[in-house]
Order: sequence, then C-alpha cells, then structure tokens
Amino acid sequence: MHESLLKLLLNEKRIGFLVTDNQFSIIEYGGEYSTFIDEPNLSVSSLAIDIIPELCGCEDILQNILSGILPHFQLEHLNRTLSNGELLYIDLTILAHEQSHLLIILADTTIVAKAQQTLTQQRNELSLTRHSLIETNQRIEYILQYYVPREVGKALMEDRLVPKLGGEEREITILFADLRNYTSTSEMLTPNQTIEMLHVYLDIATTAIAESGGVVVNFIGDAVMAIFNAPNEQLDHAYLATQAGLTILTMAALYQKERDEDIPPLYFGVGINTGKAIIGNIGAQWHYQYTAIGDTVNVASRICSHARPNEVLIGVGTYEYIKNIVTALPLPPTKFKGKSQEITVYQVTALESDTLLENMQEKL
Repeated sequence: MHESLLKLLLNEKRIGFLVTDNQFSIIEYGGEYSTFIDEPNLSVSSLAIDIIPELCGCEDILQNILSGILPHFQLEHLNRTLSNGELLYIDLTILAHEQSHLLIILADTTIVAKAQQTLTQQRNELSLTRHSLIETNQRIEYILQYYVPREVGKALMEDRLVPKLGGEEREITILFADLRNYTSTSEMLTPNQTIEMLHVYLDIATTAIAESGGVVVNFIGDAVMAIFNAPNEQLDHAYLATQAGLTILTMAALYQKERDEDIPPLYFGVGINTGKAIIGNIGAQWHYQYTAIGDTVNVASRICSHARPNEVLIGVGTYEYIKNIVTALPLPPTKFKGKSQEITVYQVTALESDTLLENMQEKL
C-alpha cells in the first residue's frame, strides 16, 4: 500500500500503532498514536507498559502471544482524558509480529462507545419506565379490585365502558340483601366488633353474588346492592340473581353453625326484581358511581324491606323468567311505599338444576 494512502487511512480511522520487542520496549511507532498517548517524551526504548498502564500485570499474557500460545489479546473501551479535556475511548489489540515482536494497535472507538453508552442509558431508562408502568398498573388493578366492582373495572380497562356520566336503558335484575336486627344488635357491640360483624356478613353476601356472576355496585350500611346483566350481558340474569339470593341464605346458615361466638347471629332478607333501568355512571363531575336507577330498582329495594329474616322474595318480572324452574309461593298483594298499585311478590324456596346450592344445603 502506498505510504501516503496508509497514512491517510490511519488518520481517517484514528488508528495508531506501537511495535515492541520481546522485553516490551518500543522499537517503532506511527499512525495516530499521539491521539491516545498523551506522552510528549515517547521514544524508542520506552516501555509499552509504562505508556499503557492497563498492560501492567499482563506480562504473562504478552509472553503467551509472543510464544504463539495466544493468537491475540484485546481490551475494549479503555477511556482516556487528554490534557485538553477530551474524553476518548480506545480499543487495544495486541498481536504477534515478525521476529518476536508485538504489534499494539490503538483504535479510536469514541463514537461507537458513546453511542453504546447512550443506548445502554436509554435501555435502562426504558426498563425503569417499564417497571414504573408495571407498578402503576398493579396499583390501578388494586384500586379497581377493591374500590370498583371487578367486572366494571375490567370493562373500563378494556375500553368497553366509557368513564363519563350517563348510561343506557337495559333490562337487568336487581338484588338487595339486608341484615335484619342489625341496628339493635350493633348497639350492644363496640365499634370494632360492629366492623368485624359487618365484614363477615357482607363478605358472605358479596361472595355469593360473585359466584353467580353478579356485580356489587353499592354498600348501603348493612345492605348490599347488586346487578345482573350489566356491564356484561347474561341471558339468564333472573335465574342467577335468584341463585345468589338463595346462596346468601345458605352461606349465612353454614356460618351460623360454626360462627365466632363474639359475632352475634344475623340473618339476611333478600329482595329481587327484574325490569328496565338506566345503568351507567351516575354522580357528579368529580365522582362517578356505576349503578342502576329507575322504578325497577326502587321496587327491588321495597321488596327487600318486606322480606323477613332468611327469606328471598322476587318480583313478578323475575318470576316470569324463572317460573318453570323455581319453587315459589305467591304472597298476598302488597302496597309498597311510593307505589300507586299493590304488587305481588313471590317467596322462593328452591331452584332446579342448582347443584352448587344443593351441595351446600346438604352440609346444613
């Protein structure tokens, strides 16, 4: 290769070289070595180990290269801060050369090294962002799990439910479950005992409702309000709500058998009604609540108030859906508060094809 062309290449790629004898004394140097070696007194006979401190302790490796045991030795991304403050990164390669000499090649890799550092930093930042997003999603899921009905939260996360005020008219089944004698019983308990009692009984109700696919949308003191057929469609919503009502009574009875004596025995009254209602986000600009409103809901609440302890009452709309698979006794028409006409309700005692409930009742 022509000498001027070689010099141009070494200068363009910023490559320098040193040649040493078998005692590591420099016998030749050239190229852009001065870019990497800030040593004004560099001369023939200088020791490479003195010029390149990273080679200290590598004498055995250098001898192995000289003897042919190792083909080469390489150090990557060595950094140098020159007298002008410039930070450089160097790749150092050592090869055996003719007549028991070593060839030390110094190549400027500053651009590549800085690019790799930038990429590494960006990967680290992305990793931190990813972990932060995971933690944020976990917090959101926790909040949705415990502060928003599960199916509502899932619908929000999947963008099937828009978080804005308003709703849609839909046929649903509403279930209210209310504890009887709660007020008089809580008068005899401390606040902590009252909370513990509520936790136990409300957990019974919500578990039974969830097992049947219902969505608890509100706790009203010692009462639970749940809806079926929203936000997810359920063709058998009347059946599922009635199943949930009977399951609540059965689970409460099972608890009574082995209850904590510190928690007094309480019993649920359950009211269920089916019909049209507005289902969606109701509330104010700063606070939404996913719930149902309408006459169907009001009637379900009145039916629940009419239910005695350990009794599930259903409205006519619910009964019409399940009359062929339910054992129910019609009660005398009743005039409810706020209603102009008397309403017939049915006392439910059993459902066909409810193996889960039957298995639970066998334990009583």
